Amino acid sequence: MADVSTADIDVRIKKVMTEVLDLGGPEQLADGNSLYSPLIQLDSMKLVHLIAALEREFGVEIDEEDVLDADLETVGSVLVLVHGVLVD
Repeated sequence: MADVSTADIDVRIKKVMTEVLDLGGPEQLADGNSLYSPLIQLDSMKLVHLIAALEREFGVEIDEEDVLDADLETVGSVLVLVHGVLVD
């Protein structure tokens, strides 16, 4: 993944988020947006679907412990989680 920029990865993550969470488009997702805002409305089932979709998109396994440790509150926290998994 050395050829892929951080910005490119962020776009892919946000694209997956918009598809899984049935949102308008990645451009609506600012890093500071709360995952629990009226726009995103993340709940436990949506989180499971989102993690599975991100695993498929990037060909990685995201450990449950990593998800719990990530303190997922914002779009940016999802980006940090995925970048952390890709570095490992």
